[in-house]
Amino acid sequence: MINHISIAVNNPEKVANVLAELWNGFVVPFPPCEGAFMTMANDGRGTAVEVTPADTILIPGEGFPSRENFDATTETEEFEAKFIKSDFVPRYSPTHLNINTDLDEAQVREIADREGWRVLTCNRGGGLFQLIEVWIEDRFMLEVMTPEQTKRYTEVVNPEFLAQAFGMNLSHSDAVTERMNVIG
Repeated sequence: MINHISIAVNNPEKVANVLAELWNGFVVPFPPCEGAFMTMANDGRGTAVEVTPADTILIPGEGFPSRENFDATTETEEFEAKFIKSDFVPRYSPTHLNINTDLDEAQVREIADREGWRVLTCNRGGGLFQLIEVWIEDRFMLEVMTPEQTKRYTEVVNPEFLAQAFGMNLSHSDAVTERMNVIG
């Protein structure tokens, strides 16, 4: 399961609030990154989107804490990944996010239209399943799925359906063995 993801936008607070509206969730500040907010889905699982400023990147820390006597109380902050400002801000990215909503298609379109964002209902895979492309700030693709669209998507990504579609056995142990044969 994916617990959370970070996305970069021009207006983090506004986008975080729109995501909260789609999820019937809530927004809190995200202190590790100046000017960022976190949208919580309020689903009891901690599902969230960290919404950071577009001119921010995440870089790895340097060095490591001692492994000797390492436990849950060991200080690690100085070694952790850090959010920093960047001069390079790409307009588009291959990164995108697909979320479920309890709203219907008309409600999703209304929200996107209100924000002035491109919105398009798509038939992925030649009609295999549908979703709604919402282009946040016309720069980041958010795929939104209504309950009906999510139901069909779940049917399509089912291992049995995929095994039939690709002519493969996708049981966990067979998939691991097949990957090892490809690697080795």
